[in-house]
Amino acid sequence: MKKKTILIITVLVIICFIYWYFRNVNGWMEFRKNTDTPKEFLNHTQMSKEGYSGDSIAINSQLKMLLLKRKDFFANTAYSDSMELIIDSILYSPDFNKSAVFVIIKNSTGKQLIPDKNYDWYYDATCYLGIRQRDSINLNWIGPVFSNFFSRESISNDIRSACFKTFVTEDTSDKYKYNLNDIRFWNSPIWKEKKKY
Repeated sequence: MKKKTILIITVLVIICFIYWYFRNVNGWMEFRKNTDTPKEFLNHTQMSKEGYSGDSIAINSQLKMLLLKRKDFFANTAYSDSMELIIDSILYSPDFNKSAVFVIIKNSTGKQLIPDKNYDWYYDATCYLGIRQRDSINLNWIGPVFSNFFSRESISNDIRSACFKTFVTEDTSDKYKYNLNDIRFWNSPIWKEKKKY
């Protein structure tokens, strides 16, 4: 009976340690806490369906231009005109003049350095910031980058998790002070570093 109790306690301690490890330790022993946006600061701004559709088309054409120029995220030689550009989500500031765009690339596994013959497609994802200027949206690539996923749903969940839970860093410049789903994000210092294409 005593051995059984010790075994149960040991198993519980191991389970607690594993839970703590995967919740708080990221990669090569780098500690990064999960910084969920407080509920009172969640951004609930929604664009009309027509506005969202128009922005998706404008952003998609701008991303295709970046692909042709091999700029930013699209410098990867595996990317070509045959791949599919997917606008996963567009987040908006309350005044609709700023946006964050989650972009997913669907590409043939034949384009990978070491193709996985078990799948026809692989997915990469990243994030761009956009600033509305008259009739256009100027994009600026901020990352993060996720590569070589075989499930669109999985990569979509990972880019959202990265931008909604761990985008906040302890960067000394406070550039990444808020997650993308935080209403305060739209007035943060990251917007001062915009680029024009």
